[in-house]
Amino acid sequence: MDVAADFSKPYEVKITGITHDGAGVGRIDGQVVFVPGALQGEEVLIEITGIQKKILYARITEILSYHEDRISPICSVYSSCGGCQLQHAAYPAQLRIKEQQVREALERIGGFTGIKVNPTLGMDEPWGYRNKGHFQVRKQNDRIVLGFYEEGSHQLAGQACRHLFSAQVTSLLAFLEERLTVHNVKTAIIPEQGLCRIMIRESKATGDILLVFVSTGTTIGKIETISREICHEFPQVVGISLSRNARRIGPVLGQDTVVISGKGEITDCLGPFSFAISVPSFFQVNNVQAEVLYQKTVEYAGLTADNTVIDAYCGIGAISLFLAEKAGHVIGIESVIEAVDDAKRNAEENSVKNVEFIEGEAEKVMPRLVEQGICPDVVVVDPPRRGCDKALLDSIIDAKPSRIVYVSCNPATLARDLRMLSAGGYRVEEVQPVDMFPQTAHVEVVTLLTRSVETK
Repeated sequence: MDVAADFSKPYEVKITGITHDGAGVGRIDGQVVFVPGALQGEEVLIEITGIQKKILYARITEILSYHEDRISPICSVYSSCGGCQLQHAAYPAQLRIKEQQVREALERIGGFTGIKVNPTLGMDEPWGYRNKGHFQVRKQNDRIVLGFYEEGSHQLAGQACRHLFSAQVTSLLAFLEERLTVHNVKTAIIPEQGLCRIMIRESKATGDILLVFVSTGTTIGKIETISREICHEFPQVVGISLSRNARRIGPVLGQDTVVISGKGEITDCLGPFSFAISVPSFFQVNNVQAEVLYQKTVEYAGLTADNTVIDAYCGIGAISLFLAEKAGHVIGIESVIEAVDDAKRNAEENSVKNVEFIEGEAEKVMPRLVEQGICPDVVVVDPPRRGCDKALLDSIIDAKPSRIVYVSCNPATLARDLRMLSAGGYRVEEVQPVDMFPQTAHVEVVTLLTRSVETK
């Protein structure tokens, strides 16, 4: 019988690797099986739970041999919640796993060997670091619960992994659950009408909080009463907004987000800079590690006072301001108009004069700048998970900067794009993983490339 068809039989498996999302990898009669919660080197007894694209998926029924780095997760819903993937590994082991993920992506996808990959830069305190959270809203047993989905489903875990958030956010979540239950607020799974998500942003510098109710309809029952109760109990909540979003997939917020109480932005700090952050703007979720990431970016850029830098996908201008401390002129490119507005204001309020921001898609703006004769000495890119558009990579190669610094949240698309840049005359000098998301399988990476040959 094909092993993929026998879901009732237990199998003993040796874990030989870790996937990009933190699951253990083993084989059953030559077939690859992914086992969440397993560590490399362990022997586990498993039950097959599914198959997709010829890969088996399984759950652990018994650990036969334990890895020395295995620990007991502190979160009560860790085994079901999809918010974290690596709480069962001691923190130093998490850092090694992420370094391994980066190495394997560079080798398997990029075809690189012998690249210098540094040990992952971690945190002294890898808990309570998140400044932002998106929480699903569901009614369970006549009460409203805020949390994350269970792994691989749209079923809500008992509660969110609140160890990732500050004490005041954790208290706010509990208060919201209680008040939304008391007021019997209607909840809904898209496309039904009702409250479906809540987004919370917290300034680590000031403690101020923005709260956003996300509804599939145009209103939420008793929203004004609930908002008053929130602000009375939590004066740190300086702004409450309502966003309508009836889409099943894509961004959490809809197009028509309106402020219903207080204001629509908070101020936070990284290094010497303060940043105005509006509800839809991107800002790294971990302040401590964001500063580590940006300082490493500046170090790799190797700037002098006469250098021109282009910062693609610049968001609210955080990296741009760090670069402007060393460079002569910085040009930031960003497609989200609200983020561009924030970036301009951030530069003004931090008295940074040698930076400008252009609204538009980087893959369209960059070629136009090159045609205009702007020749950057350094190009910094910090794209979304899908990586850089090919047109942008082509325009960077055409611009011939002496250095490229690639900041990535996805080792797979990073490796793909580095392969193209390498073919265009650039050499990968050094790769630095940064642990922006402790307890999860996600990793940020900063890569330095230098121009090595002339291209035709």
